[in-house]
Amino acid sequence: MDYKSMADMHFSSSLGSIHYKFHKGSSEKTLVLLHGFGASSLSWSRFIEQLPDELNIVAPDLLGHGSSAAPKMEYTISNQADSIKELLKSISGQSMALMGHSYGGWIAAVIAMQGIADYLILEDAAGITKFDDERLANDPDFAEKLIKEALVTNPNEHVLRSIIYSRTQADYLTCEKLSRIRVPSLIIWGNEDLMVPVKFAYTFNSCISGSEILILEGAKHTPHYTDAKKVADKVLSFLAQRKKIF
Repeated sequence: MDYKSMADMHFSSSLGSIHYKFHKGSSEKTLVLLHGFGASSLSWSRFIEQLPDELNIVAPDLLGHGSSAAPKMEYTISNQADSIKELLKSISGQSMALMGHSYGGWIAAVIAMQGIADYLILEDAAGITKFDDERLANDPDFAEKLIKEALVTNPNEHVLRSIIYSRTQADYLTCEKLSRIRVPSLIIWGNEDLMVPVKFAYTFNSCISGSEILILEGAKHTPHYTDAKKVADKVLSFLAQRKKIF
């Protein structure tokens, strides 16, 4: 499958217009891909190349990213999750597999906690309270460095600053919250991730009942890009073998 050949679609959420790439296959499953902070659906291009044409694919640009609208608003996790939930509700009649990377993984976990997914795949996901506490303690300038780096791919500085500084305690993930996820779940992580250390893979794994885990040796923060085939093979195997058990 080729990212560029996928259809360009737009959905009018209550918070703004969401652009997404769409491929209609013959499968009963739809894989929804949520990208990371400052990125866009384009970041999934190598991964999408490894997917079969039969699979339905939805790859949104989160609000404030890519070709989606960048309204003046608070870019909280809950607002991003609400806009994606509206999009997902417009795509009916399919078994929904939600895959999120980093910041997108945080959003995916929040959506899954609310029961709006049939499968969940988290890749090097952010959002655990202890993670933010640790990195800010180790580097007080981390937030500003992250914004500066993200501006290379996303010029919407007001969006990036809001994402970093408008977070509330209610947005953060705890083990108690993650235990609400009651769908088959897969945790994927690079063991050399310098952004979100691999120890947090085991936190997600232990807090989400029955979840599987895949640690990729030598991979860093974006296994879906650097190890696209390995990640795709695991995701496809997971979707083929796992069924809803709760």
